[in-house]
Amino acid sequence: MRASYFARHALRMSMALTIDLTDLVRESLGDPLAEIADQHAELLDHGPGMLSTASLHRVHGTTTSGATWSFFVKSIHAIRHWAGYATVPEHLRPAIEAHFPWRADADVYLARPELPAGLRLPRMYRLDDLGDDRLVMWLEYVHVAAAAWDLDRYRRAARLLGDLAVARPVAGRSSGPREPLNRGLHYYRSGPLANVFLPAMRDPATWRNPLVAENADPLLRADLLALAERIDPLLEALDRLPHTLVHGDAGPGNLLIPADGSAEFVAIDWSWPYPAAVGFDLGQLLVGRAHTGELHPEDLPAVHEAIEVAYAAPASSLADPGEISFGYVASLVLRSAWTAIPFEMLGQEPTPELHELFRKRAGLARFIVDLGRSLP
Repeated sequence: MRASYFARHALRMSMALTIDLTDLVRESLGDPLAEIADQHAELLDHGPGMLSTASLHRVHGTTTSGATWSFFVKSIHAIRHWAGYATVPEHLRPAIEAHFPWRADADVYLARPELPAGLRLPRMYRLDDLGDDRLVMWLEYVHVAAAAWDLDRYRRAARLLGDLAVARPVAGRSSGPREPLNRGLHYYRSGPLANVFLPAMRDPATWRNPLVAENADPLLRADLLALAERIDPLLEALDRLPHTLVHGDAGPGNLLIPADGSAEFVAIDWSWPYPAAVGFDLGQLLVGRAHTGELHPEDLPAVHEAIEVAYAAPASSLADPGEISFGYVASLVLRSAWTAIPFEMLGQEPTPELHELFRKRAGLARFIVDLGRSLP
């Protein structure tokens, strides 16, 4: 049945990618007379673990006058269509289907919220509904500048995330555990954290695997287990902070630096349609390049300090520095402490490159754990 679904999806995508794009090309180029000379579709690698992304393509070509055009085509679907959904225990499926925000990105592009100066969305030219909770977005293809993520770049991104928080406050604070404003983290805590990540972290076999045993410090498992005992108190404390609407996955990979200078950053892959405590967006900004191994563990303290200070400059109108710091670090701990070590890669061949990634990710876990231990 799954094979049948993917065959049908591939057929629909093939049809979607070969439709007449003349109107879209004319709109994107601002040329009402443009005619397509050639058209190509290129499948892009979107990496493992993308629960709601079915495929990514770049569709591009030239016009008869020699102008070039390009679209980023993102196919998304409800989590029940995810290839690994059969591995999800049946008793967990109703809650996952109810709460997993598979179309958050599309909804932001449709709403076009006003963003702070310096931050913009990619343009969405078209949205195709394939039925059965499957959508195809035809987006602007953002040509990215070759720019380094140095401390100044991190500061600029954090400042804009602070501006974003100020622009999108959520009135009131949580009324109690029955109706937390911060419900996205509550869903995460009772779902993936409780049923996937914590069991993997508690399994002794995880820590005997050479990829972990040879790269993680001996006390890391004990410290992660001890920190897990604070999950509920940390969530309760976050519920009492000022809340805002957020990006949700504001890592450097989702803050594109446009080559045309049209903004400081083009924000893509919006993933969190729930209010979150002030400071929430800084977590992914810190861990994004650490997850890929681009940011070394020894550089984490400087980035951490830089982004917290930069975010707090505008966000101080929403909360005091202590609240911002707690919101940032507690959210980071809850979302990233038990996923810092890539347990999902334990079955891969232990190459030197993979060992190096595990060394860096263990360093990330240690950094987050030490931040968590410092929380009041």
